[in-house]
Amino acid sequence: MKAVKRNFLNVEENIRLNKINNFQVSRYFNPSDFNLEDKLNLHFDYSEGLGAKYIRILAVYIDTSKSMIPYEGNEFTEEFKLTLPVGGITKKNALSVSLKLKEDTKLLWKIGIQIRQEINILIQLTVS
Repeated sequence: MKAVKRNFLNVEENIRLNKINNFQVSRYFNPSDFNLEDKLNLHFDYSEGLGAKYIRILAVYIDTSKSMIPYEGNEFTEEFKLTLPVGGITKKNALSVSLKLKEDTKLLWKIGIQIRQEINILIQLTVS
């Protein structure tokens, strides 16, 4: 068996979306890495590279009440689309999205960030 290397969400990081990563990244979420109550706030403070129309955020939740029996759904997703300003993201027009950490028996465990247009872009992400 081969070990799987997972990239976990950091408090602050620069995310580059380009052809190499197919214009998307995934970050796993470990609640013990943060001091949060019931929401995870993602703040997009800065961007470099213009032309993308929106950023797609995909929150993946795992249902802890379900077993791993085949065909029993244990992953649920919630999608957000953040429209990018024409001149890019700056501190003046920063974008934010709030994700629930827990809903009933579902826990946030993975976050996907992607753009659909094939445009190289660098995004500064801050978590609170």
